Amino acid sequence: MAVKQKGAPAEREKRKVDYDVVLIGDVFYDIATMPVQDYPERDRQIGCEFMLSIGGQAGNCAAACASLGLKTALICKTGGDVLSKWIISELQKLGVDCFATIAEKEELQHPGITVSISFEDGSRSMLSDRGANSDLKEEDVDFELLTKTRFLMRAGHWNTEGLFTVNDKILRTAKSAGVYTAVDIGWSAYLHWTETARQTVFDFLPSVDFLFVNEAEIKGLSGKERGEHELLEKGCENVIVHRGAKGSSWINNDFERNCPAFDVKPISPTGVGDVFNAGFIYAFLDGREAEECLKFANACAAAHISKKRLRN
Repeated sequence: MAVKQKGAPAEREKRKVDYDVVLIGDVFYDIATMPVQDYPERDRQIGCEFMLSIGGQAGNCAAACASLGLKTALICKTGGDVLSKWIISELQKLGVDCFATIAEKEELQHPGITVSISFEDGSRSMLSDRGANSDLKEEDVDFELLTKTRFLMRAGHWNTEGLFTVNDKILRTAKSAGVYTAVDIGWSAYLHWTETARQTVFDFLPSVDFLFVNEAEIKGLSGKERGEHELLEKGCENVIVHRGAKGSSWINNDFERNCPAFDVKPISPTGVGDVFNAGFIYAFLDGREAEECLKFANACAAAHISKKRLRN
């Protein structure tokens, strides 16, 4: 029998829904390099090949969910510029229903933009501008839509500060309707791991069924290398850990399952965690066992990281 969230009401699988998954969060325009050996010296230039794609935790995950055949909706904020229009157009081509509003402030009339430098050892470094994402607010969220899905993913927490005060309301609205709830907070590039920043996450953990984090984020939140159980004590039901080349884990108060990664050559590390999340959501909604959910998610991540991406 597939592992389900403890205490999940039977009506979760019986009620009528419009979507398999609804995502709320950030969208970016990603500019990523093919793997390079190292940074050039200052005032020096090296040649490299770039990959252009949809980005952002919510944008990436939405694209991957739709590509897997899940009926997917995305609530986000963009600018009115050509890059914003391109992102929405590409998401729609993949089958994502986009509920995108446009930022009003002139200085935010562009999407989030990330420049990602990938290295031959599989690591990466990123420079990000949040753009219109920082203007995503409560009035941009259709709360009725949150009740008409099987799974709600709140992604890109740090890039959407306008939702900090309503994150718990968003998650509780969905959960009270029998929707599975999940959050991937990402890396705190702007606020860093201050006590105030961590509290913005702790406030909504009791409304979270699945918290997706990597090992660095666990340490940033809990202050410990293996702080998964501290996060469970804060209220979330399950912690799903991205462990990179070591694979992934599913941890809750009843069990811990670990799954090794597939051995592939890293080419596109940017967005790999978001694709993993999409694979996990697909497998979970398909009723698969815990180990199968992790293995399928790892396979999706491996396919993404080993493939060159270029969208025109």
